[in-house]
Amino acid sequence: MSFDIDKTIAFLKSKIGHVTYSMYGSRNFSDGTCDCSGAVYTGLVQGGFAPMSYIPSTETLHAWLIGNGCQLIAENTEWQMQKGDIVIWGRKGYSAGAGGHTGICIDGQNWLECTAWRDLGETIQNHDARWAMNDQPYFYVYRYTGTTNSQPVQASNVSIIAPKANVSYGLHLLGGSWLDEVTNFGSGDNGFAGLPNHQHDLLYIRVDHGSVKYRVHTVKSGWLPWVTKGDRNDTVNGCAGIAGEAIDGVQIIFLTPAGEPYKQAYYRSQTTQRTGWLGVVCDDGTSLPQYTDTYAGMFGEPLDRLQIGVANGNPY
Repeated sequence: MSFDIDKTIAFLKSKIGHVTYSMYGSRNFSDGTCDCSGAVYTGLVQGGFAPMSYIPSTETLHAWLIGNGCQLIAENTEWQMQKGDIVIWGRKGYSAGAGGHTGICIDGQNWLECTAWRDLGETIQNHDARWAMNDQPYFYVYRYTGTTNSQPVQASNVSIIAPKANVSYGLHLLGGSWLDEVTNFGSGDNGFAGLPNHQHDLLYIRVDHGSVKYRVHTVKSGWLPWVTKGDRNDTVNGCAGIAGEAIDGVQIIFLTPAGEPYKQAYYRSQTTQRTGWLGVVCDDGTSLPQYTDTYAGMFGEPLDRLQIGVANGNPY
């Protein structure tokens, strides 16, 4: 493989002022939008890196960089920045979606990044200033050395046997009590959370391996804060929702433990106003390109059933 960092940098510089940041578009500039990991990936492919069958996230970028001859030269510690260094913010397993960020350094101080900040899109900024602005997140630095222990592989092809992740969850009946807990999902009457043709106001989710974060959208208040704990007895920090407000949307992200093949949260819902399951959602719609829905539900239509599974492919 022949790699030229100058081609990468020139390509990304050509996008400055001509692209809008979005995690929900092409992610490769083809429609005038991109996100941070999509920009890094597309730029490096322009420079000579082997492409993947999908655009990686800040979670899946690590293995792809190593497979293309990069070495991890710094992990959350000071280093001498130089042109071509690839920096990823966000601890592995916790950087999916908006939880991470990445860019490519162009000298000893500045980097190219694609960002929603100030609606800049692709831009050149001082790395350390931006890092401080974002509360100094945990970071990794990769540098191209041209050496690799194997042929470039996709992150999803790494041969590691990982424990199954079981997800347990439950919904609270609006004006009533908690309904029975469900683990994973099934085809019978107990294979989903919720009570058909009824509204629900609280949701809790927990997993027995890895971790999960989730939030709900209510008809009255819109999106509520993310929750990482799953405990029906803790209505302040252990579940999502507001008592008395009907839930009409759910968003879930599964965080894979470091070093394991990536899994995602797959989920779907029904509403009180229509029959049949709505489309399957994968995490927040940014993990895999074939899944573009960003949440389960239909705004304005209270959710009455929910199914969740954690897997490395659609389990439905």
